[in-house]
Amino acid sequence: MKRVTAVLPVRNCRQELKKCLSDLGRSTYIPRIIVVDDGSDDGTRQMLREQWPHVTYLPLSAHTGYAHAANAGLRLVQTEYAFLVRPGMGLRIGRKCIAELLEAMVSDVFCTVPACCDTGGSMCAGNRRGTKRREQGRIRGDEGIFFPELAAGKRKQGPAAEVIAVPDGCAMYRMRTLEEIGWLDERHFDGLEAFDLSLRAALSGWKTVRVPGAHIRTAAGKTGERADLSTAASGTFRRQLAAGNGLYVFYKNIPSSMRILGFPMFALTDLAQLSAFLRRGEFGAYRMAVERGKALCSLEKDRRTALDEGVSLWPENLSDASFLGMDEAAEQIYPLFLAEKGEGSLRRFARYAHVQKMLALQLAEMIRLLAY
Repeated sequence: MKRVTAVLPVRNCRQELKKCLSDLGRSTYIPRIIVVDDGSDDGTRQMLREQWPHVTYLPLSAHTGYAHAANAGLRLVQTEYAFLVRPGMGLRIGRKCIAELLEAMVSDVFCTVPACCDTGGSMCAGNRRGTKRREQGRIRGDEGIFFPELAAGKRKQGPAAEVIAVPDGCAMYRMRTLEEIGWLDERHFDGLEAFDLSLRAALSGWKTVRVPGAHIRTAAGKTGERADLSTAASGTFRRQLAAGNGLYVFYKNIPSSMRILGFPMFALTDLAQLSAFLRRGEFGAYRMAVERGKALCSLEKDRRTALDEGVSLWPENLSDASFLGMDEAAEQIYPLFLAEKGEGSLRRFARYAHVQKMLALQLAEMIRLLAY
């Protein structure tokens, strides 16, 4: 029997975590659960101690960002698979979700993701098609819950389809492959980690698939772990992270020659991203995001050069990696994993070509990831 551990990185989202844990308890497959507390001060520890004593609780000494918190939890996983989910996004897990994701884990699959995962407009195709369609897709009795696939009149079922433009929030991972290709890149801090992982996996010959029978939903309007920020500030911050991380993801995973071949596609995503910032009057934020992305690329280039020249240790703390000016406690914490720039080769040309094809086919999804 396949075994799985659920890893839940959280920060100041006690109520959303409580609902997520209840969903896991009602699941047809109940996994071992690890909750990683990324510096919460809302009583999460006490709530778990009183109501969920069987859950493994890992408190971090500072707010280190989603990527580091997720890696800290994944390091404790001893099962064949890990179910990584973000309760702070207000996610509600369907009863059969975990079982369906596990069933789709065949020999060449690294990651399985739900068919529907609407988290604030970035994870479900078609979730911006207008109020009328939203109302048609809403389930009576679940206030604020939206299943876009129901707007067509019924849930669509079909075979699992390979994807690369994978959103963050909810996914099942094969642990052996994570150990082979590396963990979540902690330079990201928060944003595009799943997309980066799917690219690295594809270049190593593994597939990421979307599973039609696995469903996730979210309550509309939830801000979760960013509830202490205004909605506008939270959205701007995440868009900045996505814009900077996007530059970094393509720099480290796609060779220059392949980026030239895919220039039209990359240009369209950049244009969509810029348009999204301009539409919101956030051009200054866009410029800062681009500068951060360039700095991340330069940081990895310098690190790679130092390692090639024989430097055995290239120190870099989380504050250096994210350029977010975190507090002194976080500056004492070093990343568990930083992805390196991949070396281009003729031997991997077929895989690069496959990635380019998949990204072109999923251009709309990629734009949603980078410009939501």
